[in-house]
Amino acid sequence: MWQRAYLNRLKRDLDLWIERGWVTAANADAILASAAEPGAATRRMPAILAILGAVLIGFAVMSFVAANWQEISKLTKIVLIFAAMWTAYGAAIVLEKRGHANFAQAAVLIGLGLFGAGIMLIAQIYHIVTDDPGGVLAWCVAALATAWLLSSRAALALGILLAVVWTWFAIDMNDAVPHWAFWFAWAAAAALALRLSWTPALHLVLIAGFLWQAINADAIIDLTGLSPSQFAVFVALEALALWMAALAFARDGARLGSVAEAYGIVVAFALVGFFQVDPGEYDRAAEGAAGPLLIATTAILAAALAALAVMRGRLPSRHVAGVAALAALAIAYPFLSASENPALIPWIYAAAILVLAAWLVSWGAASGSRFAVNFGFVVFAAEVLWLYFATLGTLLDTAIFFALGGVLLIVGSIVFERMRRRIVRGTATEGGAA
Repeated sequence: MWQRAYLNRLKRDLDLWIERGWVTAANADAILASAAEPGAATRRMPAILAILGAVLIGFAVMSFVAANWQEISKLTKIVLIFAAMWTAYGAAIVLEKRGHANFAQAAVLIGLGLFGAGIMLIAQIYHIVTDDPGGVLAWCVAALATAWLLSSRAALALGILLAVVWTWFAIDMNDAVPHWAFWFAWAAAAALALRLSWTPALHLVLIAGFLWQAINADAIIDLTGLSPSQFAVFVALEALALWMAALAFARDGARLGSVAEAYGIVVAFALVGFFQVDPGEYDRAAEGAAGPLLIATTAILAAALAALAVMRGRLPSRHVAGVAALAALAIAYPFLSASENPALIPWIYAAAILVLAAWLVSWGAASGSRFAVNFGFVVFAAEVLWLYFATLGTLLDTAIFFALGGVLLIVGSIVFERMRRRIVRGTATEGGAA
């Protein structure tokens, strides 16, 4: 499965490179043939196993430190940890010079794991709180610096993970204000991801950004005066702006654009879907103008980026209505919740989501985005399933409910899958012709 996804990604990249004149068509065919060889995936397996082994060694060392070695002196403990750390870095240099780049990455990861163990050990010796954000920050900076100096993808992934852990510890110790300092580490990680041109790192960077908002949600709500549902609206509009930015600037970074586009689509549709599942009541009135101003600013930003995408030919004008409808559904939620009959919200949003899911499939087919096509079908099927359980489940006898449900789900899955494959094949054909 991973090999097929890699080949699909490589083919799209090669098409772009041919268009820009970086690669000839003959060379592109040779590259694809080489990547499709049966042994291509197998050659990567030792490197994957080496990285996993490095992770296990790092956990083993940290567990050993946490055991508190009573019989070893403090100085000996420190010397052992840091000697092992520099030995790992030395091994990484030797392996890199001998052409074993993947194993060198594993050695770098072991060195960083030992560095973290050293921080834990020093905290243990001098009775420092082990969840102090400062120690995690030092570890994160070391990982990002290693990634920059050695072009280490493993170090970059660890640095992004540690940035999230750092903000978690910081907000746990002081949740009065959002942990803004996280964004310095995030920006450095994003720059490194672009420098290394590593797609998994782009995924991690975007996930880390959304996780920060989830971790800091209460602090952001208190600071801005937003209600929880208004905060969800803000994040939905932010995801929509990310999607539009990916479209507007896709020509400048096709790989980054496709990754950002996918996360924008998923988060925007997921939050709009959440509004119908848990309508509730309007949490509270906005405290001051900061909250509404934040939502309005984000909506204007998304609209400006959508206009730019239209001007650049990345968003056909006939599909602007779908984007606008998605934004309108998000913005309208707090007002509908405050209305006299909020029970209508699930049915209003259910009908709108079904239409928007069909629009997403149409847009994906027109733009050549397989992800949009597939995700559109996922949203449509999930919405139909939700409607089924929300309606028939309360009206029919249990036995009839499950029997009828089984038949409908089987038939529906067959129809959906046939439609999805037909559209995806059409998308692939159009992409190949282009």
